[in-house]
Amino acid sequence: MRQRVITGIVFTVAVLAFVIPSFWFTPLMIVFSIVVGSISMYELTNAFKAGGFVTNGFMVALGGVISVMIALVSYFQKTELTLALSYYLLIMVPYCLACVVIPSVIDKENHLGNGAVTAVTVLYISFPLFCLSALSMLTERGWFYMVPALFAAWVSDTCAYFVGVTLGKHKILPHLSPKKTWEGCIGGAIGCAIVVMFYFIVLFWLGIITLTVNIGIFSLLSFVLGFLMSVMSQLGDWLASLIKRMCGIKDYGNLFPGHGGMLDRFDSAFFTIPMGVLLALITVLLT
Repeated sequence: MRQRVITGIVFTVAVLAFVIPSFWFTPLMIVFSIVVGSISMYELTNAFKAGGFVTNGFMVALGGVISVMIALVSYFQKTELTLALSYYLLIMVPYCLACVVIPSVIDKENHLGNGAVTAVTVLYISFPLFCLSALSMLTERGWFYMVPALFAAWVSDTCAYFVGVTLGKHKILPHLSPKKTWEGCIGGAIGCAIVVMFYFIVLFWLGIITLTVNIGIFSLLSFVLGFLMSVMSQLGDWLASLIKRMCGIKDYGNLFPGHGGMLDRFDSAFFTIPMGVLLALITVLLT
């Protein structure tokens, strides 16, 4: 437990070392995304290898490079967030389809699974990290939207843990996550929703965001999206657990003693970040 707490503190400090300075220098989030994405891709590739799949390392790396280039070009061209997302999807979706076909064709046994896991690795890692970089760099006051998008997963996990420990009785997925309960799941979602709602109410009071709609309506909207962030966070955690179970591994790595690898720490955040982008886009429409 002591090691886990120490590692958690070090991890938090390391993340904040990128997040806080990015308030003044937004491209720092690209550096953050490259670090997290590179390690996560490596860990996921090794996980699939342990499960008997062979990913195409070149295509995985190239996919990561392409997504970074799209983010950089969008930043220097001062592209709007919606247009940058369109560029990403129009380029990366066909690329991921190519990732499905090419490794499967060159494989002597024509194993479609190898192409599928190559495409999954690229899209699973690059899309949320592209969203994170684009959100912070291409949206006015994007840093304030990036923070809940990134940290909502850990807020949800914290609330779910304490509610589950005190009230949890009914197991939700005992074969996959033995310690998770319905009470913890619901408590995490409600807790995350409340935190996100009050976060944006404070931003409104401070004048950081302005609205053309009633603050009550916006509060309800941010509550609902905060709730959905938690739901997506837990789905991300379950997906990561399913992959680990399929590949027969306990953790994706040992980079963080007591916590596993990089992907073990960001599996939930990868699902909340796109929801943060959605919240930013909706907020922009209401300002």
